[in-house]
Amino acid sequence: MAVFPFGVVIGFTITALPFLLTHQGIPLDKVAAVSATVMSPTFWGFLLQPVMDTGLTRRAYCWLTAILSSACLVAALPLLNPAHLGVATVLLMVAELMMVLFSGAVSGWQAEFVPDAVRGRVSGWINVANLGGGALGALAVMSLSPHLSLHWIGLGLAACILLGTMFTVTFPAPKRSSFRFRQIFTDAMKTTWQASKTKECLTGFALFLAPASAAAAINLFSGMGPDFHTSEHTVIWITGAGCAICTSVGALLGGAAADRISRGYLYLAGGIGASICALVMAFSPHIPMVFICGVLLYNGIAGVIYAAFNSLGFQLVGQKSAVASTQLGLFSASTNLAIVYMTWADGQGYKHFGVHGLLMTDGLAGLVSAVTLLVLLGRQLKKMHLEKAEVRATSAELIIEA
Repeated sequence: MAVFPFGVVIGFTITALPFLLTHQGIPLDKVAAVSATVMSPTFWGFLLQPVMDTGLTRRAYCWLTAILSSACLVAALPLLNPAHLGVATVLLMVAELMMVLFSGAVSGWQAEFVPDAVRGRVSGWINVANLGGGALGALAVMSLSPHLSLHWIGLGLAACILLGTMFTVTFPAPKRSSFRFRQIFTDAMKTTWQASKTKECLTGFALFLAPASAAAAINLFSGMGPDFHTSEHTVIWITGAGCAICTSVGALLGGAAADRISRGYLYLAGGIGASICALVMAFSPHIPMVFICGVLLYNGIAGVIYAAFNSLGFQLVGQKSAVASTQLGLFSASTNLAIVYMTWADGQGYKHFGVHGLLMTDGLAGLVSAVTLLVLLGRQLKKMHLEKAEVRATSAELIIEA
């Protein structure tokens, strides 16, 4: 539940924001550009991640970033209209940046005490709180927007962020970093580079930077309802409660699978599944039933992808990294860069060819890149899985002997 605040902000950006903007008559291609801008800190925010490995404890950073993100949301939502869209976009971008740093602090903290043997399952539950909670938050925003002012909705989102942050009190006391602020962009970054230039980490970067498993169409589904002749009420419930359930189930299944099979294979397999789903939606009749089934299936597969990503990131970092927050921030930046540029590309597909072009862009980019990566990196992914199994077996033997 400690990642619930991150889920609230991401869920708002992915689902509620496109819904609110399209219902004010803003075209979906422009909505995609706004969403991509707001989400941009998810890839460039890693430049500030070394701060989470220096100075204050990660508990202190969690509270600081949560408070700042809440303040930006409260200020931004009343300005969410065509006349003030620029200012609102900047404020939402800062709120997103604070949650990126929050997520880095939480992830680096968890890397200290979560054993490798259960990291897949833990990743599954992280994504239940993140994606499921975010989807339910988006459902609440979309349902309440006709009845409450955006000012009150902003206050509600801020309250959810601060309440979610309280769950960090259940974590073991975080270790205090040996780095100091003057070392942030020297020793800390140097240590991060040394820890991240292994063959395994470079393989991870190749997976995360590619569009293979970006599943970016998830950011625009709430604005596609009219293209599939789907009622507003149905869109709200499908992209809200329906997606919350499907992403949660997908994350739990993906987390369990990640403890048994290659996490890299699972990550790419999810990308192939989401790509095929997008292509089927593109060539099927644009009717409500196709929208409902396609969106739910796509979100379920996305849950598997996110669980595979988190568990693979934990595996690559290990438990002893002094710069875990920065390393995990780099991995998140890589996959989020793919999500952002694919969201923009999907928007361009819509601009020129409508919803068919959007789904074709999403599906073809993901499918081609996922298959290519499987061919090029399949042997390395198998080796990483075997090494993980050996480490786990050795750890089990040591526990038995003890």
